[in-house]
Amino acid sequence: MKKILFISWDGAETNYMEGLFLPIFHAIQAKSDYQFHVIQFSWSDPYKISKIKEVASAYQISYQHLPVYKKPTNLIGSVYSLFKGRKFVESYIINNAIDIVMPRSVMPAFLVNKLRISGFKLVFDADGLPLEERIDFGGLKMNSRHYRFLKKQEDKILSHSDLVITRSKKSINIHAETIGGKSLEKFSRVINGRDVDFFKPNKEARKKIREELGVSAKDKLFVYCGSLGPQYCVEEMIEIFRQYYDKTKSGYFLVLTPNVDFMQERIPQELKKVILVKRINYQDVPAFLSAADIAFSLRIPRYSMRGVFPIKLAEYLLMGLPTITSKGIGDTEDLLKDAPGCFIFNHFSRKSMILVADFVEKSETFDKKKIRDFAEKNFSIEKSAKQYIKTLDKLV
Repeated sequence: MKKILFISWDGAETNYMEGLFLPIFHAIQAKSDYQFHVIQFSWSDPYKISKIKEVASAYQISYQHLPVYKKPTNLIGSVYSLFKGRKFVESYIINNAIDIVMPRSVMPAFLVNKLRISGFKLVFDADGLPLEERIDFGGLKMNSRHYRFLKKQEDKILSHSDLVITRSKKSINIHAETIGGKSLEKFSRVINGRDVDFFKPNKEARKKIREELGVSAKDKLFVYCGSLGPQYCVEEMIEIFRQYYDKTKSGYFLVLTPNVDFMQERIPQELKKVILVKRINYQDVPAFLSAADIAFSLRIPRYSMRGVFPIKLAEYLLMGLPTITSKGIGDTEDLLKDAPGCFIFNHFSRKSMILVADFVEKSETFDKKKIRDFAEKNFSIEKSAKQYIKTLDKLV
């Protein structure tokens, strides 16, 4: 039995732990001799933490939560949280005889770089390109002291890790170049697999939710599900929906997001009655997606997006939904080259706005079963678990 300690740093609103990582780790445990332990730094409220603990317990995964302090400033509070958590992590590794330490992204990497113990293998989950994403969308300046400090921590762990996990082949090339173009064999891409038994269409839920929303059986219901921010193309989604609505004088756009105010502020007055914004629990996501007819998975294709695998893309396709996704995001175009019911939107071409209108109009003709079958084959938790196991087995 090999014991792995996964260390993450998550915001208050994300459900990556309970919705993505814990299910994947559970699947890995079921198919191998790896056993997961999790330490999560976050500033989530006690109720959310208790729910994550319940999921972890059900999956037989040891879970510990450590708080992130936000005062006197976010930066100072974060660094204090990590230094305070370092002793706990060191003791945990020793007391639980941890074999493999797996920090996810830059802040946990900083903590692991400061550990005063050794004797374990190091696997860095680089995830996407988080520092570049903060430059593209979060206001971080490349010439700032803050960036240089974080970049130094990332470079250090990339060099020292026994393995590096990414979500795209493009980011492997970027990270490998950072450490001099060497040790390519220690890099592996894994997908963010989803539970095919959780994300599946439900006819009864479709009828019930549409009735609750006031959407008739004849109306086309667009959907977006997930966080919102400057990289998530709200304006483009509204324009694509408006194009259809102006032509047909029908249809609705359902936005499921924790960032309700962000969305509400961007809805044109004339579309207020047909763009519906709701915050829902993670467990209710499949029911609401069952009610939809076509989905958005758009991101602005900046440099940092080369490292991304859009989690929602797998969810939509498992639900059998025709999906509009973006060109230039991670390995999306390669992954979807044989996918039915997908439109790859080119953000730098006005022609794409014309072509997407045709896709929307014919979306009801796509075979939902074929869409779901493709997703089951390519984006399941089982496939994800196999990729993780194949990667971890390199350490043997």
